[in-house]
Amino acid sequence: MTPLPAPPPRHPRVLWMLRAFAVLLPLAALVAAGISTFHTVEQAARGRVQRAADMLHEHALRAFEAQELTIAAIEQRLEDTAWEDVASQPALYAFLRALDAVNPNSGGVALIDPRGLLVMSSAQPFGTPPHDVAHRDYVAAMRVGAAIPEAPFIGQVVRAVASGKPVFPMVRARQRSDGLSDGGSILASLWPVNFESFYRSILETPADSVTLFRLDGALLAAVPPPAEPEGAALPRAAGEMLRALRRGPVETLRGPSPIDGEPRLTAFRRLTRHNVGIAYGLSLGALQRDWRRLMLGPLVSAALGMALLLAATWQAERAMRNRALAEARARASERQATLGLLAGGLAHDFGNITQSVAAAARLLARDAEDPARVRALAGQLGGHAERATSLSRRLLETTRRSNPAAPMAEPVDVSASLREMAELLDATLGAGIRVRCEVPGGLRSAPGIDRAELETALINLAANARDAMPQGGEVRILANRLSVPPHPAGAPELMPGNYLRITVRDGGLGMSPETLARLGEPFFTTKPEGRGTGLGLAMVAAFLRAAGGALAAESRPGQGTAIHMLLPAG
Repeated sequence: MTPLPAPPPRHPRVLWMLRAFAVLLPLAALVAAGISTFHTVEQAARGRVQRAADMLHEHALRAFEAQELTIAAIEQRLEDTAWEDVASQPALYAFLRALDAVNPNSGGVALIDPRGLLVMSSAQPFGTPPHDVAHRDYVAAMRVGAAIPEAPFIGQVVRAVASGKPVFPMVRARQRSDGLSDGGSILASLWPVNFESFYRSILETPADSVTLFRLDGALLAAVPPPAEPEGAALPRAAGEMLRALRRGPVETLRGPSPIDGEPRLTAFRRLTRHNVGIAYGLSLGALQRDWRRLMLGPLVSAALGMALLLAATWQAERAMRNRALAEARARASERQATLGLLAGGLAHDFGNITQSVAAAARLLARDAEDPARVRALAGQLGGHAERATSLSRRLLETTRRSNPAAPMAEPVDVSASLREMAELLDATLGAGIRVRCEVPGGLRSAPGIDRAELETALINLAANARDAMPQGGEVRILANRLSVPPHPAGAPELMPGNYLRITVRDGGLGMSPETLARLGEPFFTTKPEGRGTGLGLAMVAAFLRAAGGALAAESRPGQGTAIHMLLPAG
């Protein structure tokens, strides 16, 4: 017997679908992982960029506040001194020199009389003849009889008269007896190069940028720096961003930077009192590098998954072919058995017919002379013939039926986060403020806590602690585990369980019981107007509530304040 050939698969569409599934499923998973990973990378980068912008804002604010204090000291020293007597006072010159020397960011302090003449400068020898600076923008802004704004005027970058190096001045009009400007001014300038040196020290990648600018577009300091700093300005493309920043906060932008047109993730902050903005731009190339690094694992997993699925598909196809072959052999055996039965039955039936025909033939031979008998025997022979025909027809139909033509789908390391932020805050909260971190290792939050929000909350609390100590002091950051019983006093909304208590403690002015009772209320603040929004602690409290924690505080007037953040522990 000739062996049966292996039949083709009975379900080619199923096999095609299995092969497509083996390829497309890992590819779909890889695409989903790529999208999710890039979103994660971008969100983490947004958090870093926003923290960098907050730090830059604080750095600029501290530098500006230091020069404002210098201007205030000179105002007090000049009281009752006429402009015509200024140039002849060596003690006043020595005072300016001393003020300039204590601030490393200071680019010099100077006095400009109502005629626009620079009559005394810490950067020039005593007795230097007056120098005309009336053409500069900060002199033009000091109009006689004008109201004196709260914040000093920030001038555009100019070349210092004495050194010829770029500086940008901070200028306040001198006040006459009626409280209005007498046309003269007190100037305390700042070195852009010092700002740029600090900016370079905090860049995440060399391709990042930092820009300090006035809200009219005048450029004050930048990394990378402009080719010619004097009179430098932002491009026209930054106009919409400047208008938005004048109206209020601006969201972090992803795409071409309005400052230099490079693809960046850019965060903006505004120094409201000074009409100055600052921007940190993270190169999108850094995001793409981080994304590619994180996608190596999913890429390998997808390749392995595809190989395994293709191997499984091959095994399934092989099994289907073997099954089809087995079924074909079984059907062949069944047909052979059926033919055997048919052959046996056919032999038996034809044997009976043959016997009947033979008997009729013998009777015909014997009774040939009897017509009636012959007719009867002929009728019997016709019946046997019909029986044979019917047998043949049934055999053919059975043979045809037995041979058919066509086969029928993690937690935050709080210890590390607090230590990193403590180092950052110690460097940025300003002179006289020290930050000490007393945090044990191994503290982790429950899953679902946003590290960026936790660090933003810590920055808010540390800034409040700094503001509560105008004479300087120490901010302590502490953390420990805490077991909360059902319905604890002071925070009945907390579920019982294990928590992390993160404490920011200062030795500042403290708060009265009335003030403490309103802690965390939106828009409630004890700071002077223009210095606080009253939203910092409210946002911290909202973050803690959303995380399943709570905000608590301890304070007494004159004995400092301790703010506690309670977060579910991991």
